[in-house]
Amino acid sequence: MKKILEFIFEHILLFLTFGFIYFILESLWKNHLTDWHMFLLAGFIGLCIGLINNLFSFETDFLLQSIVGMLIALLCECIFGYKWNVEMGLCLWNYSNPPLSYLSAVADQINAAFAVIWLVLSAFCVLLDDWIYYYILKHKEKKPYYKVFGRVIYRM
Repeated sequence: MKKILEFIFEHILLFLTFGFIYFILESLWKNHLTDWHMFLLAGFIGLCIGLINNLFSFETDFLLQSIVGMLIALLCECIFGYKWNVEMGLCLWNYSNPPLSYLSAVADQINAAFAVIWLVLSAFCVLLDDWIYYYILKHKEKKPYYKVFGRVIYRM
Protein backbone atom coordinates (compact mmCIF):
# COMPACT_ATOMS: atom_id res chain seq x y z
CA MET A 1 0.00 0.00 0.00
CA LYS A 2 2.89 2.35 0.80
CA LYS A 3 4.36 1.82 -2.69
CA ILE A 4 1.02 2.65 -4.30
CA LEU A 5 0.70 5.86 -2.28
CA GLU A 6 4.28 6.83 -3.16
CA PHE A 7 3.57 6.18 -6.84
CA ILE A 8 0.43 8.34 -6.71
CA PHE A 9 2.21 11.13 -4.79
CA GLU A 10 5.16 11.16 -7.21
CA HIS A 11 2.95 11.40 -10.25
CA ILE A 12 0.72 14.08 -8.74
CA LEU A 13 3.89 16.05 -7.91
CA LEU A 14 5.14 15.71 -11.49
CA PHE A 15 1.72 16.57 -12.97
CA LEU A 16 1.41 19.69 -10.83
CA THR A 17 5.03 20.76 -11.48
CA PHE A 18 4.80 20.45 -15.27
CA GLY A 19 1.31 21.93 -15.38
CA PHE A 20 2.26 24.91 -13.23
CA ILE A 21 5.49 25.69 -15.11
CA TYR A 22 3.78 25.58 -18.50
CA PHE A 23 0.79 27.58 -17.23
CA ILE A 24 3.16 30.32 -16.04
CA LEU A 25 5.21 30.27 -19.27
CA GLU A 26 2.14 30.50 -21.48
CA SER A 27 0.59 33.21 -19.29
CA LEU A 28 3.80 35.25 -19.61
CA TRP A 29 3.87 34.62 -23.39
CA LYS A 30 0.26 35.78 -23.78
CA ASN A 31 0.65 38.57 -21.20
CA HIS A 32 -2.47 37.39 -19.37
CA LEU A 33 -3.57 34.29 -17.48
CA THR A 34 -4.13 31.38 -19.81
CA ASP A 35 -7.06 28.97 -19.58
CA TRP A 36 -6.99 26.28 -16.88
CA HIS A 37 -7.29 23.61 -19.58
CA MET A 38 -3.68 24.41 -20.50
CA PHE A 39 -2.59 23.52 -16.97
CA LEU A 40 -4.28 20.12 -17.31
CA LEU A 41 -2.88 19.48 -20.78
CA ALA A 42 0.65 20.51 -19.81
CA GLY A 43 0.56 18.38 -16.66
CA PHE A 44 -0.58 15.40 -18.71
CA ILE A 45 2.05 15.97 -21.42
CA GLY A 46 4.81 16.40 -18.84
CA LEU A 47 3.72 13.25 -17.05
CA CYS A 48 3.71 11.28 -20.32
CA ILE A 49 7.14 12.58 -21.33
CA GLY A 50 8.45 11.72 -17.87
CA LEU A 51 7.05 8.18 -18.02
CA ILE A 52 8.59 7.61 -21.46
CA ASN A 53 11.84 9.22 -20.25
CA ASN A 54 12.05 6.65 -17.47
CA LEU A 55 11.96 3.86 -20.06
CA PHE A 56 15.11 5.24 -21.71
CA SER A 57 18.57 4.71 -20.28
CA PHE A 58 21.04 7.57 -19.97
CA GLU A 59 22.77 6.08 -23.00
CA THR A 60 19.79 7.04 -25.16
CA ASP A 61 20.56 10.09 -27.25
CA PHE A 62 19.15 13.21 -25.60
CA LEU A 63 18.02 14.53 -28.98
CA LEU A 64 16.00 11.34 -29.54
CA GLN A 65 14.41 11.69 -26.10
CA SER A 66 13.50 15.29 -26.91
CA ILE A 67 12.03 14.31 -30.29
CA VAL A 68 9.91 11.59 -28.68
CA GLY A 69 8.72 14.18 -26.14
CA MET A 70 7.88 16.59 -28.95
CA LEU A 71 5.85 13.90 -30.71
CA ILE A 72 3.97 13.15 -27.49
CA ALA A 73 3.20 16.86 -27.10
CA LEU A 74 2.03 17.17 -30.71
CA LEU A 75 -0.17 14.10 -30.40
CA CYS A 76 -1.76 15.46 -27.22
CA GLU A 77 -2.14 18.91 -28.80
CA CYS A 78 -3.82 17.27 -31.78
CA ILE A 79 -6.24 15.12 -29.75
CA PHE A 80 -7.12 17.64 -27.04
CA GLY A 81 -7.07 20.58 -29.45
CA TYR A 82 -9.53 18.91 -31.75
CA LYS A 83 -11.83 18.00 -28.84
CA TRP A 84 -11.62 21.33 -27.00
CA ASN A 85 -11.28 23.78 -29.88
CA VAL A 86 -13.13 22.20 -32.80
CA GLU A 87 -15.81 20.07 -31.14
CA MET A 88 -16.42 22.10 -27.96
CA GLY A 89 -15.56 25.53 -29.43
CA LEU A 90 -13.34 26.65 -26.52
CA CYS A 91 -10.89 28.45 -28.88
CA LEU A 92 -7.87 27.82 -26.65
CA TRP A 93 -5.47 27.93 -29.60
CA ASN A 94 -5.56 28.09 -33.37
CA TYR A 95 -2.54 27.86 -35.64
CA SER A 96 -4.22 29.23 -38.78
CA ASN A 97 -2.61 32.72 -38.54
CA PRO A 98 0.94 32.42 -37.14
CA PRO A 99 4.05 32.46 -39.33
CA LEU A 100 4.29 29.37 -41.51
CA SER A 101 0.59 28.69 -40.93
CA TYR A 102 0.55 26.63 -44.12
CA LEU A 103 2.34 24.03 -41.98
CA SER A 104 -0.73 23.68 -39.75
CA ALA A 105 -2.68 20.43 -39.65
CA VAL A 106 -5.68 18.75 -38.04
CA ALA A 107 -8.04 21.71 -38.29
CA ASP A 108 -5.18 24.07 -37.32
CA GLN A 109 -4.59 22.34 -33.97
CA ILE A 110 -0.93 21.49 -34.58
CA ASN A 111 1.75 23.43 -36.41
CA ALA A 112 5.16 22.25 -37.60
CA ALA A 113 6.77 25.59 -36.73
CA PHE A 114 5.50 25.35 -33.15
CA ALA A 115 6.86 21.80 -33.01
CA VAL A 116 10.29 23.41 -32.55
CA ILE A 117 9.01 25.06 -29.37
CA TRP A 118 7.68 21.68 -28.21
CA LEU A 119 11.11 20.17 -28.94
CA VAL A 120 12.78 22.70 -26.62
CA LEU A 121 10.10 22.31 -23.94
CA SER A 122 10.38 18.52 -24.18
CA ALA A 123 14.14 18.69 -23.66
CA PHE A 124 13.53 20.83 -20.56
CA CYS A 125 10.87 18.35 -19.42
CA VAL A 126 13.31 15.41 -19.68
CA LEU A 127 15.90 17.32 -17.64
CA LEU A 128 13.39 18.42 -15.01
CA ASP A 129 11.91 14.93 -14.72
CA ASP A 130 15.37 13.44 -14.11
CA TRP A 131 16.23 16.23 -11.66
CA ILE A 132 13.07 15.63 -9.64
CA TYR A 133 13.60 11.86 -9.62
CA TYR A 134 17.28 12.17 -8.64
CA TYR A 135 17.35 15.10 -6.21
CA ILE A 136 13.85 15.20 -4.71
CA LEU A 137 12.47 11.67 -4.94
CA LYS A 138 15.91 9.99 -4.69
CA HIS A 139 14.89 7.25 -7.17
CA LYS A 140 17.78 7.28 -9.59
CA GLU A 141 20.82 5.43 -8.35
CA LYS A 142 23.07 7.00 -10.98
CA LYS A 143 23.53 10.74 -11.46
CA PRO A 144 21.79 11.67 -14.73
CA TYR A 145 23.87 12.49 -17.78
CA TYR A 146 22.94 13.20 -21.36
CA LYS A 147 24.53 12.23 -24.65
CA VAL A 148 24.14 13.61 -28.14
CA PHE A 149 25.67 11.59 -30.96
CA GLY A 150 27.50 9.41 -28.44
CA ARG A 151 29.17 12.26 -26.54
CA VAL A 152 28.23 13.35 -23.03
CA ILE A 153 26.99 16.94 -23.25
CA TYR A 154 25.73 17.45 -19.70
CA ARG A 155 25.95 15.86 -16.24
CA MET A 156 23.68 16.84 -13.37
